[in-house]
Amino acid sequence: MGKVTLINVGYGDAILFRTDDGKLVMLDGGSALESEYAGDAYRVRSAEYLKAQHITHLDALIISHVHEDHVCGLEAVLKDVSVDSIYVPYPVAPFLKGKDLQAGEGAARSVPLYTNALNAYRHIMVNAAEKGIPVKEMVLGDTFAPVCGIEMQILAPKRENIATYMALVEEAYAEGTTQARITEILTTLDSTSNGTSFLLRTEMNGSVLLLAADSVPKEWTESYTPRLNDVKVFKLPHHGQRDAVDEAFMKDMPLTHVITTSASDRRYNSANPEVYERLTAMQPDCPPMFLFSDEREYPPYFSQPDGFNAIELTIEAGEVTPAYIRL
Repeated sequence: MGKVTLINVGYGDAILFRTDDGKLVMLDGGSALESEYAGDAYRVRSAEYLKAQHITHLDALIISHVHEDHVCGLEAVLKDVSVDSIYVPYPVAPFLKGKDLQAGEGAARSVPLYTNALNAYRHIMVNAAEKGIPVKEMVLGDTFAPVCGIEMQILAPKRENIATYMALVEEAYAEGTTQARITEILTTLDSTSNGTSFLLRTEMNGSVLLLAADSVPKEWTESYTPRLNDVKVFKLPHHGQRDAVDEAFMKDMPLTHVITTSASDRRYNSANPEVYERLTAMQPDCPPMFLFSDEREYPPYFSQPDGFNAIELTIEAGEVTPAYIRL
């Protein structure tokens, strides 16, 4: 039986796959911010979770896109865990030629956080090159098997989104670019990075999962809509904010489970009640089970008052069974 574990990293994504034969794949690694974990008994850094599970090797690592709550936790992971291969949405060479950047004074609060993520992502690319770990750029339409037993197809981002994004990255890294212009570029990259996020259609043990990271439906390609009509498990994009759902893409999904990776404080209007109302209205006779990686109560959809460090989905013969893990 395969397992998919959603680590409770608060506001962020850190997802671990384990195949029938024990192969391990990780998708994103959550935040590195002290404030995300301080004073919370159930949130756990992804590196600490792997250590508690005695995991010292990953067969594959997938990075969905550059944002603090997806990338920065991976630097600690890669200090203790070896990796065979890495899959990313961006070309590698510009990051190897790049340099650490800093946002100037006066930038919006999110811009330094984004800059930390861009620097962390570059460090991961450089470290992989130094260790000879293959990094594979995946583009729209690609199908790949990170390990035997898991098949993934890239349904986003659009190629033009990546091209626009990388032109700005290269300009920011270029000699002679002023600090004022670098801050302007970082601000634009922060606001557009979600448009470069992977949307992963994933087949595992007879079930189809859609893992959206921060790829919201307005960035999806209509020609791939038929590839969504057998999705049973849906990891909502953008932490369940209002832009996470679109009936045009989702009305024919035979959903059994919907997962939200939002912090329980529901910052940024995430885990938005409208999202679950709309999803329920799409399947009024048999609504999906709603799972929240960092909630203890979300009436009327979810209740786990004892708390947990992760949700583990066991996937076998097309059936999905959740369990709540406490370390």
